[in-house]
Amino acid sequence: MSNSSKSLNLKNDPQASHSNRRQIFHVACLVAACLNVTSCYDPKDKPIPPLKPAAGKDETSEVLTATAITPGTVTRMPLGTLYQLHQSKAALIFDVRPLIFYKMGHIDGAISFPKADFDKSIDKQETLIKNAIKNQIPVVLYCTDLACPDAITVATRLSERGHSVSVLQGGYEAWKAATE
Repeated sequence: MSNSSKSLNLKNDPQASHSNRRQIFHVACLVAACLNVTSCYDPKDKPIPPLKPAAGKDETSEVLTATAITPGTVTRMPLGTLYQLHQSKAALIFDVRPLIFYKMGHIDGAISFPKADFDKSIDKQETLIKNAIKNQIPVVLYCTDLACPDAITVATRLSERGHSVSVLQGGYEAWKAATE
């Protein structure tokens, strides 16, 4: 039997087809895991600036308007606060994870702004950020979870450009766990 007829028989074999799908699934999961590890990697010699609590905000705050924050600062955004802002569509939210993770799931209404694409897309995103700040709408960034430094890295780069932004505490994993 020739090699071509063997491969033809494998295509018609349901067990082989199932095995191939499993292999493809496992490879896709491995690639996604590798992308997550490399996207959330930041050299240890770069200090991460301490985050300040959002000005005048706490988990129980009922008034959810943006407060005057010093230009160029990075603050923490508690999950409960972002949830309330999100419900009233009163926040500009950026997902800084790689695009593949954004496509797998993201906070409804969030805009993809991967850390790796910062230099390519800053002009477009900066226009949105300036408009939000002008209209006293908080700008919130998030990554995968507490261990992922991408949101802090992007927030720091934006603060260096004079923009005040917040980083969601717990990232997408906390959001997903709280809203399921």
